[in-house]
Amino acid sequence: IVDDVENAAFDELVEVETKDGERRLGKVLEVGNGKAIVQVFEGTTGLSIAATNAKFVGKVMEMPVSREVLGRVFDGLGRPKDGLPDPIADKFIDINGEPMNPE
Repeated sequence: IVDDVENAAFDELVEVETKDGERRLGKVLEVGNGKAIVQVFEGTTGLSIAATNAKFVGKVMEMPVSREVLGRVFDGLGRPKDGLPDPIADKFIDINGEPMNPE
């Protein structure tokens, strides 16, 4: 739970920085009353309440899209797991997709 939060949004990406400068990625699960509940994707081991900072990125998680991603293997954060370099993306799309009924 992050306190003193302004203008955070549901599903927004969050960079959590440890006292050692290590950065872990997370996202906002719930926001309200100046607080945000953040899910840290890469684990919370070693995080200290007093020595951890959270930066709200202002965008949702996106996946690179191009012919270069065909046949590739990625982790849940969209990082290559097959030992090959990051693909060059034609565009990035929201991993949550489009609303079923946007009207």
